[in-house]
Order: sequence, then structure tokens, then C-alpha cells
Amino acid sequence: MTALASSPDTWNAMAPELVARIGTPDFAPSLAAALGSLAPFDLDCVFAYPGQARPRLLHDGLKGISSAPVMQNYLDGTYLLDAVYTSCLRRVPTGVYRLADLAPDDFFEGEYYNSPDVHPCISMESGALAEEVVFLVPVGSRVYLAYSLMRQNASGPFSDEAFGRLVTAAPLVTAMMASHWRQIGEADEPSAASPPPAPEEAMELAFRTFLPTHLTPREQTIVSLVLRGHSSLSIGNLLDIAEGTVKIHRKNLYAKLGISSQTELFNLFLKHILKEGAGPAKR
Repeated sequence: MTALASSPDTWNAMAPELVARIGTPDFAPSLAAALGSLAPFDLDCVFAYPGQARPRLLHDGLKGISSAPVMQNYLDGTYLLDAVYTSCLRRVPTGVYRLADLAPDDFFEGEYYNSPDVHPCISMESGALAEEVVFLVPVGSRVYLAYSLMRQNASGPFSDEAFGRLVTAAPLVTAMMASHWRQIGEADEPSAASPPPAPEEAMELAFRTFLPTHLTPREQTIVSLVLRGHSSLSIGNLLDIAEGTVKIHRKNLYAKLGISSQTELFNLFLKHILKEGAGPAKR
């Protein structure tokens, strides 16, 4: 879609037809085409993140950029390390965001974001993304929708002007998304007899069960923050401890696990969440 010229007039002309297509199979591809007229992009996808359950891929505009096993691993557990998912857990207000404004400080240098064997939106050929922007909107009390628009390295990041057009369109885009996929939120509503668990529990359980006989609860917390893309300074600020103390904890837990790098820690955690029963509940 990067070859198309940006045109707010095209968006305005397409908007009434988009509303008419809500609830039909044509809605998601039509929305992608319309948004491409505002801010050209290379790839897009829509995920539903239903709290405790695994995500659902609702719209796939990824053009086969990664293999089916990589996407399956994402749905089975590696999404726990995705800054988009953690933003949904934090119940970020409805709107459109640059991922750089949502992600932890070391997220874009981390193993998750840069590994084509783990990240479903990058490949060996194209490398990491130049930029991702995401529309976030809750549907029901537990489900969040995340619609990501991505530009590959060859295209460069979104310009301020293009992002500004997306911000202007965001109220209509998020309202249409909520209407089109409202049944997902309704289906995931808890019964009166079964109050909903905290949505953070799925992620925290994955870290609490990561080598509990080797690591203390504090070390497990630090592992979770490291793997989600926080630097030692950021972790220290979050836990109200000195950066040097965080580094000591990291050195000690590496020694306990017999590893010497964050990459090795990442690989151990992947094995943990992808084995049967280690990740979140599957539906």
C-alpha cells in the first residue's frame, strides 16, 4: 500500500461505504484500503486479546511474511512479550498510538522484536519493522482489539503528517471496529456467578511458573520485565530499587540458570511458554 498517494478525500469518500460494510466479510479489507489512502503501509493485522485466553487473529494482511509455525507460536504464548498485548492489559485508552510510545525503553533492541523466528510480522528478508502504529479499542469488559499498521524498513516510518491523519480518523475507525467485532466482546462476558479473573494473571502465571525452584519471586519479576523490553534503569524505577541492584539480581539469576546472556534467558523462557500447559488457557 505504500505506492498509493495519501488522500484524505479518498478516506472521506470511502467512509460511508465502510459503515455499510460493518458486519460483512468485506469490512476488514475495505478498512485497510481506506486507511492506506490516509497513511500508506505495507502490512496490517487485527488481533483480539481476550484477557485470560489466547489471542485471535481477526484480519491477516501480513502477506505471508512469516511462516505458519511462527504465527502459531505467537498465538500459543509468545504474544506475552508483545508490547501491544501488554498495552491492552494496561487498558490503554481507546485511540491510535505509535508503538514507540507504548513500548518499554529497550523493547526494540530485545530478542522478541528482532527475531523472525518469534515475531510474526518480520522476516529474514525484510528484517525488523521501520514502524508500527496501532488502533486500540475495548469491546466488552475483557476483550481488547488491536489493529496494527506496519511499515517495513524499505518504506521508512510514518510521517508526522500521515500519523496525524490517522489520529483524526481514529474516533471513526475505533467505533467501526467495536461495532464490527462486538460479538467477540459479548461472547467473552463473564457470567454473574463467575467474576472475571484479572487479565494480567495469564501473563504473570507464565512468569511465576518459570523455574520456580531456581528463582526467587523477585528474580521472576525481573525476568518478566527484562523479557518484555525494560532496561535495568527502567526496572529499577518500576520496582523502586537502584539500577545497580537490578544488575546484581540479573547476574545472580543468570548464574543460577547456568547462562551468560539475555538471549539464553529468552530461549529458556520460550521453551517454557510453548510447552503444553505452560502458557495461558486455550479456547
